Amino acid sequence: MAAPPPIAQRRGVAVFTADKELRSRLVAKLKSLGRYEVREDDPQAFLAATRGAGQGGLVVFDVGDGTLLDDPRLYTLRERLSEHQLIVISSALSPERVRHVVRLQAADWLQTPFTDAEFEASLVQVEGSLAGLGSRVSTFIGATGGAGATTMSLMAAYLLARKSAAGETGLVDLDFQSASCGAYLNLGKELDLDALLAGPERLDTELLDLIKLDRPPGIALYSFERPGLYFAPNANRLVLRLLDQVALKYRDVVIDLPNLEVPWFDDVVSHSDNIFVVFETNVPSLRQARRLVTQIKEKHGAHLNVVPIANKTTFKLIGNTISRGDIAKMLGNVKFHTVSRDEELMTDALNRALIAPEISQRAKMVKEFSHIFQTVFGK
Repeated sequence: MAAPPPIAQRRGVAVFTADKELRSRLVAKLKSLGRYEVREDDPQAFLAATRGAGQGGLVVFDVGDGTLLDDPRLYTLRERLSEHQLIVISSALSPERVRHVVRLQAADWLQTPFTDAEFEASLVQVEGSLAGLGSRVSTFIGATGGAGATTMSLMAAYLLARKSAAGETGLVDLDFQSASCGAYLNLGKELDLDALLAGPERLDTELLDLIKLDRPPGIALYSFERPGLYFAPNANRLVLRLLDQVALKYRDVVIDLPNLEVPWFDDVVSHSDNIFVVFETNVPSLRQARRLVTQIKEKHGAHLNVVPIANKTTFKLIGNTISRGDIAKMLGNVKFHTVSRDEELMTDALNRALIAPEISQRAKMVKEFSHIFQTVFGK
């Protein structure tokens, strides 16, 4: 298996504008996001330079009324810096000069005046949906209710947080019916999501910090009990905006994704690096697991790392109602992992609002999940 991506570094961004007030505002916004190394200068300095924001960096270039688009140096420099992404800023432009913006192969174009939220939305678009800065997204899907996907999401976030050089892992609970992750950990926060539903673009990094639930050893949990959210007009935009922001902020992101036909299901799956399909060793759960594994691979490509996990297993030497061989056949001979049933440990964990490894590192189910963790994450 390929090694996991390196820890994300701050990305170089260069802001070039002659408008000092605009420059100050954009630089302040970039620095507040905490993921960029920012430099600033006049547009003429950019035109006279031989480099921009650094290898593979981002250039924010203000062409003002469009006069700068007539300067041939801009196009020569753009060819030299083809590996950079470019956001063009301008006032209203004539159709001819809009064609010049297209020639520059700009990743986005903002027309003044624009808000900080619109600027941040442009950054998210340029970075790419759920792409983050090298973020690794791991999604857990339960084949049936009670299969244990939430328990495994919590264990994965716990182990990733303990190993994280950044000291924090993002855990997003998309079960709005019961907010299972928050309920398991006895954490909750009363939030008025109506304003965010009315304008999902308002969700920025600063607001992200206000709505998270902190849990040692460095889990940043986003879990909201809001059953009506599934049917809200802007729910899809809000969920994807939340995931975009979380992926931009954390090196590792864990998602607890219910097996429901919601608008964001395919987006989450297609942008995940690891997809864990958790099922129990009974026929209905196995059928659902097979359907999910097949559907994900056919719809999103065989390159996705889909990891089936048979949870709550109890295998005997002989006399198993469903054997390992039966599971392999049901899954089409896809490699799968197993985690043992431990009702006593899980009952204790739930009653004490703890994650299983916090109670016993030596428990069989914890050791088996840790082995899966090490196999997939290389840690």
